[in-house]
Amino acid sequence: LYRGFECGLACSDTTSGFINASHHVRISMAAGKHLPSLLKTVEHLLDVAKSHGNMMAILHLKLYLDTISILIGKGSSDYAKVQDAALKSPTSLYHQAIRAFWIGHSERCHYLFEKGVKRTGNHSWGSRHNSGFEALYHGLNALKIMKRESLQQMKAAPRNALQLLKILSGCSQWNYRNKVQLLEAEILSYEGRNDEAKEAYASAIASAQCFRLVHEQGLACERAGFHFKKIKDRKSACDIFHQAKQCYAEWGSQMKVESITRQLDILQISQAR
Repeated sequence: LYRGFECGLACSDTTSGFINASHHVRISMAAGKHLPSLLKTVEHLLDVAKSHGNMMAILHLKLYLDTISILIGKGSSDYAKVQDAALKSPTSLYHQAIRAFWIGHSERCHYLFEKGVKRTGNHSWGSRHNSGFEALYHGLNALKIMKRESLQQMKAAPRNALQLLKILSGCSQWNYRNKVQLLEAEILSYEGRNDEAKEAYASAIASAQCFRLVHEQGLACERAGFHFKKIKDRKSACDIFHQAKQCYAEWGSQMKVESITRQLDILQISQAR
């Protein structure tokens, strides 16, 4: 895709070139590419887009630039900050939702995902290419804030997301098997089926590692850590949080490294009592 961007510019087909550039950034994020390196790439692409006056490319690349900066920990933690020109774009809603997810603003994240789903009736509102990520984040986030008195719509979100991810996994296990396993683990944990949840978390971590999705390996470790913390297995929680921290460091997200460090500090304080 990056080669397609270069070829597009070389033959004066800038429209195709910048479409390839945007997809290159999207896929790089999905693959868990080192965030600081990806940020430099986006900055370069944005400079080129500005020199050609391609406003659509500028809009999309600026959204990615701000999202990546937030994930690294370099930018503002204001997940809702987008350009005025992007406010009506479904893509901007997607970026706001995933920023809120990774920052940990769960209630706002759920609102944004529900708003996106209502627009189209499915999980392809940000982009059909992003539907699997939207489903995963929506399902995980709903489980995080779900209560017994929650509306039926919220209770259905994880199962609906899992159903979509299983369909996608049938097309590409490389991209989706670990996502299915992680969401299954979270559902099992929520239902109190702790032994089954433990096995599902281990499978999700192993799959993400096998497919070299370091950010999703970190996410699976983080969620497993919270599961062990919930069932009072502090040693296992501490061990798995350390793995999450290592994965997030490899991903280049200082924001998530600091978040996991806070969880480890809380565990150490509770163990000292």
